[in-house]
Amino acid sequence: MRRIILAWTLALGALASVAVAAPIVRFDVIGMGSFDIQLHDNTPLHRDNFLQYVTAGLYAGSIVHRSDAGNRVIQGGGYALSADPNYLLAYVPAYAPIAYEGHLADSNVLMTVGAARTANPDSATSQWFVNMGDNSGWFDDRPGTPGYTVFGHIVAGWDVCLAIYGLNVWNAGSPFDNLPLHDTFDNTGPITQADFVTIGGASIVPEPATLGLAAVGVLALLRRRR
Repeated sequence: MRRIILAWTLALGALASVAVAAPIVRFDVIGMGSFDIQLHDNTPLHRDNFLQYVTAGLYAGSIVHRSDAGNRVIQGGGYALSADPNYLLAYVPAYAPIAYEGHLADSNVLMTVGAARTANPDSATSQWFVNMGDNSGWFDDRPGTPGYTVFGHIVAGWDVCLAIYGLNVWNAGSPFDNLPLHDTFDNTGPITQADFVTIGGASIVPEPATLGLAAVGVLALLRRRR
């Protein structure tokens, strides 16, 4: 009986850990695959801000509008394919800006995800970026110099991020001066919506490994009780 109680306690503890684990968001990139971002609890304003865009479906149809080898980032979340036939792109609707949390955040190292902003440190809204190299030297918070708030890191699909980073970039004028486009664009005609790197959808996903272990433990206990 003690063993059963202990096993139940461990299994329920595992299930509880799933419930409180930091969320993972999956970005499905049309024609390229997907990548997963695990969010960080030490920057709760940025975590919750990102999640509200995800749950509202505002990243669906958005594009990766920047692939910058000089700053070693890919960036998106600001622009989306337009439903108006007179325009290629539209702005992603933005909620109110959030307060800076770079002093609480992890470092801007390889594979981390941060919030883009203007010169005002309290201006982050919908735009995100992935650090494609170690950018801690100039993106991290320093005394008297606010940096960029890291709110997550890539846990799956890094190859998709690398594939985006490896696409040819084109100067279509600011803020599209490092615009990644698929090889369908060959600079002989106008850019079309099919040429953009487009996020088909963004969704919250469970942690399958942890969930699976917990479920196996519970099923085993149920079988032993029979």
